[in-house]
Amino acid sequence: MGLCLIADVVSSLDRTLNVLWMIGSVACGLGFVVFVHELGHFLVAKMCGVKCEKFYVGFDVPISLGPIKLPSRLGRFQWGETEYGIGIIPLGGYVKMLGQDDDPRAAAEEAERIKIRKSEEAGGDAASAAAAFDAADASPTDDYVLDPRSFPAKPVWQRMAIISAGVIMNLIFAVIFATFAFSSGVSYTPCLIAEVVPGSPAWEIGLKPGDRIVALSHGDPNEHLRFDWDLKNAVYMAKNDQLPITVRSAEGDLESYTLRPVVHKIDGTDRPMLGIGPAWDSKLADIEKPFAEHFPAGQTSIPFKGGDRILTVDGQSVSPEDGYKIRTLLAGAMDKPVTFKVERKAKKGSTKPGERVEIVVQPNHLKRLGLVMTPTDITGIYPGSPADQAGFEIGDRLLSVNGQPIGDPMSLPSVLHPLWGTEVEFEVARGAATEPVVIKVTPRVPTSFENDFSFGSPMAVRSLGIVFGVEPKVAAVKAGSVAEQQGIQPGDEIVSVKYSSTDTKKEAKEIIFNGEETPLDPQTITWPFVYSTLQSMSPDMQITLTVDRNGTRQSLTMAPQATDEFYAERGLIFTLKAEIHRAESWVAAVGLGFRQTKEDLERVGTFLKKLVTGQISPKNLGGPVSIATVAGLEASESVSRLLIFLTFLSANLAIVNFLPIPALDGGHMVFLTAEWVRGKPVDERLQMTLTLVGVACLLCLMIFVSGMDIRRLFF
Repeated sequence: MGLCLIADVVSSLDRTLNVLWMIGSVACGLGFVVFVHELGHFLVAKMCGVKCEKFYVGFDVPISLGPIKLPSRLGRFQWGETEYGIGIIPLGGYVKMLGQDDDPRAAAEEAERIKIRKSEEAGGDAASAAAAFDAADASPTDDYVLDPRSFPAKPVWQRMAIISAGVIMNLIFAVIFATFAFSSGVSYTPCLIAEVVPGSPAWEIGLKPGDRIVALSHGDPNEHLRFDWDLKNAVYMAKNDQLPITVRSAEGDLESYTLRPVVHKIDGTDRPMLGIGPAWDSKLADIEKPFAEHFPAGQTSIPFKGGDRILTVDGQSVSPEDGYKIRTLLAGAMDKPVTFKVERKAKKGSTKPGERVEIVVQPNHLKRLGLVMTPTDITGIYPGSPADQAGFEIGDRLLSVNGQPIGDPMSLPSVLHPLWGTEVEFEVARGAATEPVVIKVTPRVPTSFENDFSFGSPMAVRSLGIVFGVEPKVAAVKAGSVAEQQGIQPGDEIVSVKYSSTDTKKEAKEIIFNGEETPLDPQTITWPFVYSTLQSMSPDMQITLTVDRNGTRQSLTMAPQATDEFYAERGLIFTLKAEIHRAESWVAAVGLGFRQTKEDLERVGTFLKKLVTGQISPKNLGGPVSIATVAGLEASESVSRLLIFLTFLSANLAIVNFLPIPALDGGHMVFLTAEWVRGKPVDERLQMTLTLVGVACLLCLMIFVSGMDIRRLFF
């Protein structure tokens, strides 16, 4: 018992230290990005002879909560003429230079403060200082000039250099961050395709498992494109446009395509998709239970363990490089017990491989409600598939298979399963033809699971390579089914679904669609997708169908029942495939650092352009919480991943800070450019007005993005 307690304490301490390390890494990383930006302003200001009174990371703004007054800073110290500190509000930083204040309300006071008597002027060119003062439309007497160490007293080119130094420093360190990351190696999920959604843009052009995307948007070929960053961002940016991609097949052939992402509205947000899934490793997730307990994988005599690596599936070897093939092997054995040979995770410090065991997993049975829905015409044919070779056409409607009516369209994969590899005769209705067209086709073993659908999926028969729509209109009800018991009748239309649990301890987030009523639609929540959700429901789950019968609606709650049909999914949870991108030399690392910074600048620029033109919703903006969350996720992976995120953040900060908005560096540059062109400063009152407007806009933006953060967290 004592040893167990010690082990628990050590494990808890280890987790705590990991969390503290992650928080510390994120805080230091984000703080450092702000620090180097302000350091740029500070160093150039010093080189130009400007007095810097404060250097702060964070803002030292006094905050009062009723009678409670919070400290404005976490710490400070004086070194020479400059006060250095960390402000209480971690949303940026600033360098306070003599004669310059970002708060326009303090402008008048600051202007008075930098007036000095000529007799008191310590060094500097009094004539140039007085000229600068006259240029500001002030009315100095012969006895007063601007302090030559103040910011306004400096020539325009020096002030421009000071203002732009922060952005330049961010770009320099963006390259440095990426260089160090690539020198040590950056882990990433490659753009290797493991799954292609039937009916999706990727499916329509014939992409298949094992293909790898190596170029995006006419960019240079790159074997190290990241699925969860490069590809997802490119797809999102192209949600209303064509996206050029270059694909290398498993055989090594290169082919270029142009796809238009399909946009699904999920939880009120547009989500563009190509219809491909990332590759996974042959290793199970390193968690306590790497399986769904109500699936066959969770009901074996020898349990799977986190970190188990699959070596063979029914005697067929699986390497870590092609772990996605496990899905194909399971699809071909959907109705049989499958034997997995696994290698256990080796013990810490051990040089020997882990124990090897064989685990038998029983087949999984499809769940149904007993509803037969209404099929529509074929809407897609996979290039090179049996259906393509046999002569099926888009617009055909399936009538019969081997002389028997199609019946339930969702059962067609089960009907064809015992006929894989043999010739099957279909009758289809085609166009205006009065007689059915007979087509002979040989279905083949699918490369992935039948009856597995995602958002917007039509009905798919992978063994044939066709997709067709299924209307949520009841064509028939199977005798003895739960649907019949609830009184559903032919002609009823399912208009919405809602999921619930008999387990009162389950939280809403653990329930499909958070337990909220969700309407069906042909673009996103299709009947095949609803049918697919039935397969993942645990025994405590129920589904409520809202049925429309001749204009009258009623809600009926039921639990799906297992059938004698089979579903290839066994319930194992795998880890995503990971690769390491490591530079061969420091020279190569620097080159990759420049490339990464350039790509991030282009990514941020494209996003802002589409945001301004309305092609991207402002709802997709993230605030401080989102930034910290993403940074935390990257830090939990590795320091290199955090550095790559800081590269992106630095590029983001550089561009955003240089936007021509008063109160930002870009706004100051606009005023200085106008002063350089006109030969005199912009009217002080106009500057103050525009700066106040800019500050107000920035505050509104900050409130908006923070609100979006809160919405994502709690709603």
